[in-house]
Amino acid sequence: MQIIYPSLIEEAYHHSKKFNPAITKEEIYRHFYQAGLIQENGEPTEAALSEGYVKDYTEDWDLDFAAFLAIYPVFEKFDPKHFKKIDHFWEMDLTLQEKILDQWEHEAFTEEETIDLMAFFEDRLSSEAS
Repeated sequence: MQIIYPSLIEEAYHHSKKFNPAITKEEIYRHFYQAGLIQENGEPTEAALSEGYVKDYTEDWDLDFAAFLAIYPVFEKFDPKHFKKIDHFWEMDLTLQEKILDQWEHEAFTEEETIDLMAFFEDRLSSEAS
């Protein structure tokens, strides 16, 4: 039986493998759970969110652009003209998407910026699949 771990555990696993190739997802899950950072279902606890151990990428409907940038600060470095609110959520034009993907491929982003980008695109890809 294959266990499907939540994205938070997958991200921690991906990051941790760089430093400890022998670490398992199960070990990371247990550590996060015992430390009170995640609930049994893998969702972050209120304590983890409030103390900044885990970032909440939840976008509410009709955010203003400043609130959107507070969630995804990586986009502060790009011209706001590339963003438009579509169906109550901020989206970027294809020109900026291509530019970002090219920079991402050339590792031009910090680890934190990469996490922001992964969260932004993961949310959009999962909602397109629905």
